[in-house]
Amino acid sequence: MSMIQTPQQKRDEAKKRRHDMIFGGTAANFQLGKAEKLAHAVKELDRKFEEELAAKRAKELGLPYFNLYAVPIDQDALAVLTEEQARGGQLLPFYREKNYIKIGMLDPANPKLNSLMSDLEKRHFEADLYIISKSAYDRAMENYKAIRAPQKDLEQVHIESDSPGALQRLRHLQAIGEEIQRVSATELMNILLTSAVAMRSSDIHLQPESDYISVRFRIDGVLQETAKFHNAVYHSLISRIKILSKLKINLTKLPQDGSFVVETAGQNYEIRVSLLPSTYGEAVVMRILGDLIALEFEQLGLQHLAYSVVEREIKKPNGLILTTGPTGSGKTTTLYSFLKRANKPGIKIITLENPVEYRLEGIEQIQIDEKSGLTFASALRSVLRQDPDVCMVGEIRDFDTAEVAAQAALTGHMVYSTLHTNDAAGAIPRLLNLGVKAVILAPALSCVIAQRLVRKLCPDCKTVEKIDASLRSRIDHILSTIPKNSGAEIPNSGAFYRGAGCSACNYIGYRGRIGIFEVFPVDEAMQQLIFAGSSTVEIKAQAVKSGMISMIQDGLLKALKGVTDVAEVFRVTEE
Repeated sequence: MSMIQTPQQKRDEAKKRRHDMIFGGTAANFQLGKAEKLAHAVKELDRKFEEELAAKRAKELGLPYFNLYAVPIDQDALAVLTEEQARGGQLLPFYREKNYIKIGMLDPANPKLNSLMSDLEKRHFEADLYIISKSAYDRAMENYKAIRAPQKDLEQVHIESDSPGALQRLRHLQAIGEEIQRVSATELMNILLTSAVAMRSSDIHLQPESDYISVRFRIDGVLQETAKFHNAVYHSLISRIKILSKLKINLTKLPQDGSFVVETAGQNYEIRVSLLPSTYGEAVVMRILGDLIALEFEQLGLQHLAYSVVEREIKKPNGLILTTGPTGSGKTTTLYSFLKRANKPGIKIITLENPVEYRLEGIEQIQIDEKSGLTFASALRSVLRQDPDVCMVGEIRDFDTAEVAAQAALTGHMVYSTLHTNDAAGAIPRLLNLGVKAVILAPALSCVIAQRLVRKLCPDCKTVEKIDASLRSRIDHILSTIPKNSGAEIPNSGAFYRGAGCSACNYIGYRGRIGIFEVFPVDEAMQQLIFAGSSTVEIKAQAVKSGMISMIQDGLLKALKGVTDVAEVFRVTEE
């Protein structure tokens, strides 16, 4: 009668057979110089035998088997589950393609398996499960060490409110450069984000060069050289950024976009990440978006008749108000200031944005996703069935969006949107060229605003600037054409100013930005020009006749008040 062996006895007997096969049963033949090689052979045979047992077990259970030794572990897949979840469920995600993942498991009867799989399903993951061996599982779990440190950084990206000395030190470009040179790679991410927020930077640029990494901050719309650090730590920094942004760590030859959120002093900052392959490595731009909009309507920089026109028009219950200008000219900030004014319990506001740049409480904000078919036009049609009072459309760039926006304005809704034109007068021909009928556009359009952003002079180092005669003559000519009915007054002093540079402004001479504008309402005279299909020149002439001052005139008036300088005004209006 044969004795039934337990699984452990079978494994012990197999090990003995392998031992006898390798050593030939005689210790005398064993040579010390071959010990390491033979030990490795034993280990390989053990591993192979364990994989055979795992494959056999998978067949008995009717489940697929996978040899984890045969492939590298995908760290993007690994990040789908935390290390604690993986250990608790005896699972190991090893492959990921978008929302599809392959997961290795030790025990299909694990009590935590169902809840973990249910959680993945709620997160819209589709998963296939495979039986794997215990040794392969243990070896693969070591990969969590590679992502553990970067994930820890996410918890550390804070600006501590109880350390004003450190924060004050990081407000200066020179101090940031010194700080970066002496920190470890694990601290570098924190330093970059902390200092960028402290200095009101909108973007962090990391540019790899042949033997160093260049760091630049975009402050008040202009890139400033900030620091350089050795490229030896750049790989670690890139890995941290990718993991925080949920990007593919091993993908380096294609562009990637992602985002993550940090919290500091009670305010959330969304960090939007863009990676682009370059000659010496991946270039990184991190855009910093706060969850608060600081500017009120009164702080935009509108003045004289322009202020009165816009204030009047945004109070109306319906109409189409457009802001125009290039990317980065402050259009979205202007529209958000309108939304803040309109945001009351009795008013329903819905925005359509791509992307959603700021969060406003009490407002429904919709992210446009054109790849999925959710365009501005289709979303706006659906939004109008939600009974809104005010709609904001992030951008009008095609006929469908323009037509639906105009129709919405005619049917009792207030619509705010943006358009890419160089000046206010160009908005009307642009919409007509898109195909909007004049009979719809003329009664729908309420007001057009064109704008740019100029840097404000630092109040701590502002000083009188001498202007040469030829430039002065040009300025006087521009100001002399300001319409009498614009409400603008030219200061008698005629003095202009510049920023000398001081520690308060990092020796730049500027601190903060403000808008310069040109605005016209669509009155009866303007409507007639729309019906007639008039040119930009004719529309601009009528706008000036009704009291519109140009952006360059508005900028020079602000320069005379010491808000900005002449160089800034010409920089943004003539670029």
